[in-house]
Amino acid sequence: MYGYIERSLKNIHRGESVMGRRFDVLLADANEEYRLLMKDIIESSGEFHLAAHTGSGTEALELARELRPDVVVTDAVLPGLDGFALLDELEGLVPGLAMVTGYCQTSVLLEVIRRGIRLFLPKPFQNDAFLGLLRRACGLTEERRMPVRWEAQVTHALHMVGVPAHIKGYPYVRRAILMVMEKPELAHALTKELYPALARQFGTTASCVERAIRSAVDAAWMRGDPIIQRAYFTVDKPSNGVFIAAIAEKLRAGSENSVA
Repeated sequence: MYGYIERSLKNIHRGESVMGRRFDVLLADANEEYRLLMKDIIESSGEFHLAAHTGSGTEALELARELRPDVVVTDAVLPGLDGFALLDELEGLVPGLAMVTGYCQTSVLLEVIRRGIRLFLPKPFQNDAFLGLLRRACGLTEERRMPVRWEAQVTHALHMVGVPAHIKGYPYVRRAILMVMEKPELAHALTKELYPALARQFGTTASCVERAIRSAVDAAWMRGDPIIQRAYFTVDKPSNGVFIAAIAEKLRAGSENSVA
């Protein structure tokens, strides 16, 4: 009815790998191109197993009830049952629930906050960012649980200052800001603590993290609105540390003021 559905017969084995069981993932995305992209990332990872994928929210709910995957990844907008309603229905049934969407308007981010969706990734994305999302959904990282409003606020702030979501540094700088909001002293220990912690979470090296974040900042200064940037930064083209600390401080101050 709503397009292509694929189930993997290997699901009956619950995906074992040499290093231990692989985690079963169900994809729900009406965009077949993105669905197949995520499928390829999952199948080449060695860590995860694709249980099924579909372009319909209604069919995704039926498949999740039948297959009981470890993780369901959904878009926000789906035919039949939208992603928000799907995640509501699966709360308590599926251990890992995540949203990957290109609909990053303020109304969508506010809905993410209202519903408490902690695992959220905007499109377009890098492969390692998607894998990082799946690892967090399966509890495979040491990530601390951040207040959900911070996650949506950081996503919105990065879009505002001009960091494109599709470049490699985007997930690194987004996660770095969240970590500094939680633990401000990390802004003064980038090389010794922050970069190595990010490298462990994303399965890369600290030097790659530093370069990727620098590229994200450079990209923002090439395409961002200078007026908006001046609202966040007091210097032109800040260093990685200043960029991360300035956004974290502004958002944290705004969160505290909204509670006061």
